[in-house]
Amino acid sequence: MKSIIKSILVASASAALCLTLCACGGGNDSGNSSAASTASQESTQSVASDQSSQESKTAGTLSEALEKVKAEVTFPAETNDYTAKKVKRTFGLEESQMEEFAGLYCIDGVTQDQLIYIKAKTADDVEPIRQALQNNWESVYNVIKSYTPEQAAIIEKATVDVNGNYVSLVISGSADQIKAIFGEYIK
Repeated sequence: MKSIIKSILVASASAALCLTLCACGGGNDSGNSSAASTASQESTQSVASDQSSQESKTAGTLSEALEKVKAEVTFPAETNDYTAKKVKRTFGLEESQMEEFAGLYCIDGVTQDQLIYIKAKTADDVEPIRQALQNNWESVYNVIKSYTPEQAAIIEKATVDVNGNYVSLVISGSADQIKAIFGEYIK
């Protein structure tokens, strides 16, 4: 009888642990990091390819800015690039609202560092994009504030910024450095 009760308790604890991990981490989005990164870069480049010939020579694409961020900023955990599918799932945004986007997020399930820069397709798309990023920021903060105070402090300092048709959210201890790099590309 005791072994049956122990088995039931072990099974219940295992099920609870699995549910907790699924709830905290979402689906397994990490996959192969380099494959996800390549797919994201191709997606970002395809959204931006039509626009690149129209942009001035001094400004670059958001994907170029993201590559510079990756080269110059050290993130506290492994990251994946945002793909159109991940942007839709995380922020509820459609590709039709975006002329171009680039960003990354930490995949360890604990570190909340993320950055996303979106160039809205039209001026009418700016406010819905801003609101979607703001909602994400609030959601992340509300979940994390009671679990990890260090992460909550970083999230608390984050802002959703609008610069013309560009909308961004940067949650990182290196937010100022990241914003400066992207600022060079969105002149």
